[in-house]
Amino acid sequence: MKVDAYAGVRRRKQTPWTVKFGDAFASKLIAVGGIGTIAAIMMVVLVLLGTAWPLFQPPNRLQWRSYDGPSFRHVGLDDHELILWGADASGKLSVLSTHTGEPLGEFPSPETEMRKVTASHLSIDRTSLVLGFSDGSYQVAEIAFKNDLLNSVDLPPELKVSEADPVALHEGHVYQWFDSTSVRRTHIVVPEWSAPRSLGSAAVTVIDYVGPSSPLAQQSKSHVIAIIGNELAFGTITRKKALIGKKFTESLAVTRCPLNSRTAHGGPKSLTLLNGEEQAVVAWPDGTLDRFALVGEKPDLVESASGLVGGGELTASTPLLARQTLLCGDSSGRVIGWNILREVESADGFHLVPAHELQISHAPILSITSSQKNHMAAIVDSAGNTCLAFVTTDDLLLSTKSPLAEKTLFTSLDPGDDALVAIAEGKWAITPLKIPHPEASLATYFGSVWYEGYSEPQYIWQSSAGTEKAESKLSLMPLVFGTLKATLYAMLVSVPLALMAAIYTSEFLTSSVRARVKPVVELMASLPSVVLGFVAALVIAPLLQSHLMAVLVAIIVVPFSFVLAGHLWNLLPLDKIVRWERWRLFALIACLPISVLCTSWLAPVIEKLLFDGDLVGWMNSGSGSAVGGWMLVLTPIHCCLVVFLLLGPCAEWTRTIAVRSTPRGFAFFGLLRLLIVTASVIMMVWLIAHLFQTLGLDARGTVFGSYQDRNALLVGIALGFCVIPIIYTLSDDALQAVPKQLRSASLGCGATPWQTTMRVVVPSAMSGLFSAVMIGLGRAVGETMVVLMAAGNTPVMDWNPFNGFRTLSATLATELPEAAKGSTHFRTLFLAALLLFVLTLIANTIAEVVRIRFRKRASQL
Repeated sequence: MKVDAYAGVRRRKQTPWTVKFGDAFASKLIAVGGIGTIAAIMMVVLVLLGTAWPLFQPPNRLQWRSYDGPSFRHVGLDDHELILWGADASGKLSVLSTHTGEPLGEFPSPETEMRKVTASHLSIDRTSLVLGFSDGSYQVAEIAFKNDLLNSVDLPPELKVSEADPVALHEGHVYQWFDSTSVRRTHIVVPEWSAPRSLGSAAVTVIDYVGPSSPLAQQSKSHVIAIIGNELAFGTITRKKALIGKKFTESLAVTRCPLNSRTAHGGPKSLTLLNGEEQAVVAWPDGTLDRFALVGEKPDLVESASGLVGGGELTASTPLLARQTLLCGDSSGRVIGWNILREVESADGFHLVPAHELQISHAPILSITSSQKNHMAAIVDSAGNTCLAFVTTDDLLLSTKSPLAEKTLFTSLDPGDDALVAIAEGKWAITPLKIPHPEASLATYFGSVWYEGYSEPQYIWQSSAGTEKAESKLSLMPLVFGTLKATLYAMLVSVPLALMAAIYTSEFLTSSVRARVKPVVELMASLPSVVLGFVAALVIAPLLQSHLMAVLVAIIVVPFSFVLAGHLWNLLPLDKIVRWERWRLFALIACLPISVLCTSWLAPVIEKLLFDGDLVGWMNSGSGSAVGGWMLVLTPIHCCLVVFLLLGPCAEWTRTIAVRSTPRGFAFFGLLRLLIVTASVIMMVWLIAHLFQTLGLDARGTVFGSYQDRNALLVGIALGFCVIPIIYTLSDDALQAVPKQLRSASLGCGATPWQTTMRVVVPSAMSGLFSAVMIGLGRAVGETMVVLMAAGNTPVMDWNPFNGFRTLSATLATELPEAAKGSTHFRTLFLAALLLFVLTLIANTIAEVVRIRFRKRASQL
């Protein structure tokens, strides 16, 4: 329908279909975009959660399979759980198939026909079997497996291997289906028995052996220790490769020392080399642990400790993978993990400490077997219960009972912890295991853990180590702490500067000047963070170290100079203040170089008086007076306290004086108050610092530590530079959004521009200001490149502003590309990413709640 409009132009009353279509399309597009954004975020969360979730899956085992066999004293498995080998009391090796239990071969020692085996020992990695004989000699057999990948067409005709029937035996070899065209062949290499070497003339009672770490090296050493009669014999085997040819020569050096005889208790229970073969511990049935130092001319008994807690009898003892922890089981079903720690007051600088305790059951412990992969142990008690425990965190992972029940003597794990073997007299049983991440737990990630070599439980992140035997240390607390530390120092630098700048440009600058200043500040946000990190690490860091005292003094002197300049400006005659108002900004800008000059003059004087002329050296050396350090700590605290008192409890008193005084008189009062308060703060801080020094307190070692060139102060400066533009822009927009009517009403009631800003404009814009700060906080939490290049990447937990740290985001950037997919380290990094997401979500949620509250309060103005 068309009608005549007032102008005589015929117009439609109906909305054109194009407009309707555009509105409908835009509304649907916005809805799809919003839902898609939420869905994308949820997908990211699900990916992170799905990758990290297997860390907390409980261990599991499959069906046991039991077979008849020889009476083994030691057993081992190949990497694929296809072959089991065992050594009996005579030292003969028998090889069996784990699939059918059929024998695959026997390998007796040629020396057992002439010598009687009186002791034996199997290395933790199950590759070295050592036999001790009645004549005081010993012999070592190296055990290895060989794997070949064969083409299916090359197999013998009578051998059938398929996906349905994946394992077959043929001529002492085990064939396993690999894929449609390939078959894996596994067999044990014929053991190489070493020539017998003599350690003494009496029978070997117990023996321990540690092979060379690099057998093919030009020169390598292995160690053997044994109790022979009433003596402890320690031997070092040096293996050298000839300069010409590939022939190796070996030499044995033996040192001895007498033992404190405890034969009334049944002889020694075990003998163990520990701590890089520098220590040896003899465990006796009565629970006594005799520790010998092996670094001198001969073994020396340096410590005797009780290995039992609560009485009983020592029934089992074995070292963990890295030979830094000795596990001792007793008759009450308890397992104690003993660590060798450094202690200056001891005879040799070491001391045995019970670091771990596991209550397995109430039955006596029969055997303890260490994992070849990590710090897990398989423990068997006399009731036939088999428990898998992760010793580092004192976690009991799995408890089971084999078909052998109470007849079980000991257990063994395969190299990958994928199978568990139980051994009894004339029988053995095997079960597949699924223990994906035994070292992962809430205690590992968020609790303090007592690691080997440390004097107490600690929070440590150390995802890589020099050897595969070292413990993985995956505590997330140092990374969370580093993230919070970086955020705190960045906010301390950025928030005051950004908010004050936004308030000044919004409320006190003319619109023409503001239009030039704001784009320049916003341009700072376009600088790449990697460039800022590069500049911070290579340019600012050396300057900060060489002018550290000047920077710290400037933190106080520069703001004080601006406050002093404001008081001096108020002392001018009123007509001069009005006439020179347009030059006020330039006068304030001139205060900056003046304050910098004052700082350059004051800094060397203060550094010489309080820090022996070198602040960095004072922090690193630990010498000199403690007064200066406490003054550094207490001065900012007292300044903040004074500002709070002047703006809070003392504000009414100041207002009363202002009402009763003339403008010039109140200006003199303000200047006098500033000088008195400044002198009082300096005097109070100096007195408290001297009091702390008198009490023997020193800020070094608590608040401060050694100075690192990549530190939190450097990160605060660089990261604060990244955050300032965001907070400034959003804060300025929030202040500009306050209606002009509120300003006019306040000024019309007689309030000054400063009173109007602080009591009307800022409270009205508080929700926007808080949102700006929280958005800057989110930027600081997730920043990667600046903290990666300027923070030092040291995962330590202390508030020292001159020490480095490591954040969650920096750890993800550096370690995720190198982490093996599916490993505990890999999944832990995804857990760290999920934790970072949760921290950001919590911060944003709190920010939204506070923002809504501020908005409700502002709406009442």
